[in-house]
Amino acid sequence: MSNWIALQLKSRLFRKVFFYTFAATMLPLVLMGFYWLRMTDGGSAVLFPGFFSVVVLALLLAGIVAYFLSRNITLPISDLAKSATEIARGNFSHEIKVLSNDEIGRLARLFNYMTTELRRLNNMNLAQIIAERNKTQTIIKNIADGVVVTDPRGKVLLLNASAERWLGLREKDALEKPLENFIQEEKMLQLLADAGVNNNTTLPPVEITFRPPGEWKPRIFQAHAARVLQEDNELIGIVTVLSDITQQKEIDRMKTELVSMVAHELRSPLTSISGFSELLLDPELNREQQEEYAGIILKESNRLGDLINKFLDISRIESGRIQPKKNALDLVETVQMVVGNNSFLAAKKNIDVEVHPPDEPAEIWADSGMMEQVFINLFSNAVKYSPENTRIDVLVRQNENEVIAEVHDQGYGIPRNAIGKIFDKFFRVTEHEAVRASTGTGLGLALVKQIIELHGGRITVESEIGKGSVFTVYMPKAHIAQSGLPQNEEDAENIIR
Repeated sequence: MSNWIALQLKSRLFRKVFFYTFAATMLPLVLMGFYWLRMTDGGSAVLFPGFFSVVVLALLLAGIVAYFLSRNITLPISDLAKSATEIARGNFSHEIKVLSNDEIGRLARLFNYMTTELRRLNNMNLAQIIAERNKTQTIIKNIADGVVVTDPRGKVLLLNASAERWLGLREKDALEKPLENFIQEEKMLQLLADAGVNNNTTLPPVEITFRPPGEWKPRIFQAHAARVLQEDNELIGIVTVLSDITQQKEIDRMKTELVSMVAHELRSPLTSISGFSELLLDPELNREQQEEYAGIILKESNRLGDLINKFLDISRIESGRIQPKKNALDLVETVQMVVGNNSFLAAKKNIDVEVHPPDEPAEIWADSGMMEQVFINLFSNAVKYSPENTRIDVLVRQNENEVIAEVHDQGYGIPRNAIGKIFDKFFRVTEHEAVRASTGTGLGLALVKQIIELHGGRITVESEIGKGSVFTVYMPKAHIAQSGLPQNEEDAENIIR
């Protein structure tokens, strides 16, 4: 009861109602008292006790009226004020008890309806915010580039899957911890430090080279850092994106090497052709010298033409502008024809050649012209890089799914460190003096590999210095490779020579 009295005394509305009720009750009595004093002489002694009783009665009446008015007005308004405070604090589950059907009761119902709508909208917004957050996290997690988000002090806020794999971190282990505790890449740490103090939103990219855990070869990454700012330009985070550019760097290096090698391979025969052509203009040359110089020019012209033709063939195959005209053919017949037509090459060096065919036909589904080109290159290389009075064996065998052709020679051999590069364009093994003396384009084996892979096959090589090499071609059998024939975009017979 004392709490209620204290609460009512604190209420301005209660005090106003009480004052106005008391004044309204006392005003007529006060006027009547003054009137009575004027009408009766010496009536003050009689008036005082009666007037005091009336005042007490007025106070009691004012209190009763104020109580009922406060009960129906002050308390509901106090509840409305509390509800408004709770709503302002985000408590949309608060509900006002409706005790009447008057205007205050209607206002209470409107407050409850408002809180219900606010609660519904809040739930919708939360669900939307959560959905958008999950969507954003899913997108970031599945980005191919590595994404690292840190706060202004360098503590980890987010790592996507690529960043976890490349940095060897797990997001749950690194969250809210300084990134420098987990990585030692100075360039990346310096980039984050610069982003923290630099006023520019984005900074120039930085190339970083390191070896991800579990990989034997270092990778090259391009790191981009961007500052995340609030509307008042306050820094709230730094987003770092790691892009793997290893393959691009390798392609650029290969392009540079290719241009350099092409320029060198073209310049050498052109220099010879130009020089000996100039010598032929000398009127004092005898017939023998003219024939010698003309022979050199012809040889270098053929070498230049062979280089250009092979390079164009490889480019056309790689670009997809050439498709093989496949038919069923016996690989044994192709090998025997190539060896027979080029046996004079071996005869010049007194090299014995023998073909070992299988008992049954070895049919493959392939372009006959391309297959001839493959074995012409393999056979001529075996002859070229073998010393005199040696032997070459060509073995054709087959299993359930493949036809296998092996070219064995007793040549100079290939160093172990060069075997992985033997099929690269313009690559030539030059360790042996006799090999350096032999002319070649360095494109033959690259073309062989392209043709075999175009037919769905593969080629391997085994070699030992001073003991020779074995090139093995694996081709799918005709009944396996005969499905899904491509359309010819360019006649292979007009390209592969």
